[in-house]
Amino acid sequence: MSAMPDAETLDTRPFADASGDAMNAGRHTVGPNAIIQTRAALDEIVGIGRRQAIFGTSGHGAFADHNPDGMVEARIVNALNYEIAARLDPETAHAVMKRAGEMTGDYILANRIPKPAQWLLRRLPRALAQRLLMAAIARNAWTFAGHARIETGPDFIAIHDNPICLGKVGFSSCVWHAAVFRRLFTTLVDPTITIHETECVGWGGEACRFEIAEV
Repeated sequence: MSAMPDAETLDTRPFADASGDAMNAGRHTVGPNAIIQTRAALDEIVGIGRRQAIFGTSGHGAFADHNPDGMVEARIVNALNYEIAARLDPETAHAVMKRAGEMTGDYILANRIPKPAQWLLRRLPRALAQRLLMAAIARNAWTFAGHARIETGPDFIAIHDNPICLGKVGFSSCVWHAAVFRRLFTTLVDPTITIHETECVGWGGEACRFEIAEV
């Protein structure tokens, strides 16, 4: 397994290879928020003009101003993420994907997890709440991992053969996934929780593994 690189020092662009495996994940589909919230994050951080240019060069300009009407092929998400890695400096690209993950987590909280369930999770003992939320994430993994195999434990989530692995399209880590998980766990389980990717298939790992710990 290769060591995970440092997000602050990595120049992402040499690793962004549109001909690689990350571009060939068409059999997988993921939720449309992988496009919608990334577009919103681009608008917030780099502006509408640069967002439109990035969508245009990704080959999927139809989504520059219009939402997908259903699930999205992973290859489309990868093409967009490749352009973000290639056309923005590493720090800005990382910030865009982190913000997109946070926005996706906010969308899930607002629209996908019933408010009574959220109320209950916040009041359960941490270990039980964490276990229940982990199980819910695993059941709904198709939204962020297509048909990939999901493995969970008391303090980790692992995505085997991650179809939208950011490490394969030029990022130092799968910062989008980590930000989604972090938003859900800090909101519903414990605000002191932190989540970091400690292994990435894009950097020689057996899985994209996200460790859950207290700050």
